Amino acid sequence: MPVKRVHVEAMQFAFVAFVGLIFNAAFVFTLVEYTHLHYLLAQLIAGVFIALANFILYHLIFRDVENFSFRNVWRNELREPLALAGLLSLFVAIRLPGLHLPFHQDEGKIAEIVHFHMVGGLSGHPPLTELIYRWSGYFIEASELRLVPLAFGVISAILLYLVVRKRAGVPAAYTAAALYAISAYGVLASLMVDTDGAILPTLFLAAVYAYDRFRDAPSRRASIQWLCAAALAIVLGFLVKLSFVLVVGALVLDYLIEMREKLTRTLLLRAAFVALAAAGVGLLAVFSARVFLPAFDVSQTIAHALSYVRFEGRGYLQILIQGMKALFYLSPLLLAPLVFLSKDTLVKNRIFAVYVGLGAFFYFVLFDFSQGALDKYLMYTVVPLSAIAGTILAGAMRGVSTRSVLLGLTAGLLGALALVHLNFLSPQVMPLYPKTAWLSAIAAGNWNILIPFTGGSGPLGFYVSFLVITVGFACAGILVTLARIIPSTKGAALTALIVLGATSSAIFTEELIYGRINGSAPETLRAGLEYVAQNSVKSVITHADAGGYELKVMGKYAGRFYAVPGYEEGHRVLFSKHTGQYLVVDMPHLNENGFYSKFFSTCEVAFATSSGVITAHVYYCPHSDPFAIK
Repeated sequence: MPVKRVHVEAMQFAFVAFVGLIFNAAFVFTLVEYTHLHYLLAQLIAGVFIALANFILYHLIFRDVENFSFRNVWRNELREPLALAGLLSLFVAIRLPGLHLPFHQDEGKIAEIVHFHMVGGLSGHPPLTELIYRWSGYFIEASELRLVPLAFGVISAILLYLVVRKRAGVPAAYTAAALYAISAYGVLASLMVDTDGAILPTLFLAAVYAYDRFRDAPSRRASIQWLCAAALAIVLGFLVKLSFVLVVGALVLDYLIEMREKLTRTLLLRAAFVALAAAGVGLLAVFSARVFLPAFDVSQTIAHALSYVRFEGRGYLQILIQGMKALFYLSPLLLAPLVFLSKDTLVKNRIFAVYVGLGAFFYFVLFDFSQGALDKYLMYTVVPLSAIAGTILAGAMRGVSTRSVLLGLTAGLLGALALVHLNFLSPQVMPLYPKTAWLSAIAAGNWNILIPFTGGSGPLGFYVSFLVITVGFACAGILVTLARIIPSTKGAALTALIVLGATSSAIFTEELIYGRINGSAPETLRAGLEYVAQNSVKSVITHADAGGYELKVMGKYAGRFYAVPGYEEGHRVLFSKHTGQYLVVDMPHLNENGFYSKFFSTCEVAFATSSGVITAHVYYCPHSDPFAIK
């Protein structure tokens, strides 16, 4: 490098550093003051932007002038990291407004662990989840716990990109990461304060990443190192949840399928030994967890797992409904491309396909999750389906003409406008129970109804029109059928499919975070909680545990009720003993002809608010007799 450029480069370096300092201060101040973002996250985001800017600018400053080619630098060094940074920025930007959604159900339990410094609050599961959230409490407030799943979601996005890049190439990795970023199920997964949507996918991808490096290791030493890394990811997975046994099964099956032409009795025994050893080490770690968390009782974890082992008396209707909701969450964006699954795509994504298949057997056949949050557990499908669909779309769109893309964009945008318009046809709000009424309405052709999505363990629920969902899937079906029948239309049809699928996911995400179409349950809850906090309310029973965490922090929590017909007798007793108020966020909607609505109709309305079709009331019922309600 010529010495005569040193003074120029020094001045340029100082200028870039000075501008970076100004940008950092201004950017962090803006995010903290105007978007109420936590200062650590604001600093992290600013740091990422500054690092990227420095990476580019320093490449331009410190260069060999004679041999410098910006085109080569862009192609070989800048293009891929900037594209990945852009996808990660999109991932975070979509989710940032959801960081302050109120906690709900199991989320509230985790927030209590952090806020009240509780120990052993998640006794039904191995202790690592509790420890992760408790340790996060040293850096962030309990009210900001959604930063934890968001951080794991970002790590998952990076690992997904790296795994797919190695298996299927850079374009497939871009597409898979983009699908993961905009998928509504992915948004929910990386905002839910729990394990299934964020922590487990990160450890699954870490295990797959290490497994891929183990297979291609250039030396025995490197092979052992990557095998140990995979084993560490497996151990950590077992310390989060026993269902991580699915990952062990997927890795072993993938390896056996790959080596099927070389299978011998010795290799089978070796694979079986490795699988049993991995599972054994994981279980040993679980049984030894009391060393890290003395309050942890492995017997409770085992009892919790065994409580789902039953083959009689399963709630098949509930399984069907929750399974369908998971498909709705996934949207045509992740499901429709599977029609074009080829042998080559399957080979590249075999580990993901095996994982999805094992999980389906685990959740729908082996165990009975009809009484659990099945739609939460099925979040495990988001990562593998993003990888598979991303590989399919990247391959199918390779070489597509500009004319086809423009035609597909036009058709997709027209379909998207129609899909958005359907949201405003005044859909009917139906009560959650009886659930058979939903099937009857759908069978009778009454599709202009709102479906409640409650997300398993949180956040608070939201509504999406069943008509919108159905039309979205129908249009996707028409497009993939057209592409299969007339191959020349494939590029335009898939482009339109991407636009429609992204629109469908955007509708779900918008309702989850903002609720500007059908109403926002968080908005009504905040108003109700504000009334409770500012008035002489001593104790509150809340519907579906909405605001349970906030009420406990206030010291005004007196219990919860779920408007389930089978719980009525127990709730009559609960209501008869309660002398305080009731907070009822009408999500999901109460049956107007049921016990709960009739009981609250006899109460005084102390506070009322609404957002769209969702209402919230604070009732006072000093003279109401729940046993008199027929």
